[in-house]
Amino acid sequence: GVSHHSLTAYGRVALAAADVVVPDVDEPLASMLAGDVAPLRARHRVVPVPTDGLDAALRATPVKLSTMGRGLDEDHAHFLASAAAGRHAASLLPDRPAPDNA
Repeated sequence: GVSHHSLTAYGRVALAAADVVVPDVDEPLASMLAGDVAPLRARHRVVPVPTDGLDAALRATPVKLSTMGRGLDEDHAHFLASAAAGRHAASLLPDRPAPDNA
């Protein structure tokens, strides 16, 4: 589920509305995440983000992924949620013209 650190930051500390990214995942994790973020909906925007292709991208990264000593397979949900947040952040960037290689 959502870490208590994140729930505290969004629920008690954040002074402005924020996007709370929730990765599209299978049950039973999907229901757990929905329950975790339900109280945050009053102040924040809960944004579901598709996770298709993110596992492959994480596995292809050239750096070793680690959080608190756990790797991708030991804490897959964490890394998938982080990748989903990155996908959402990238979607907020304005379209940029392709670089001129001429």
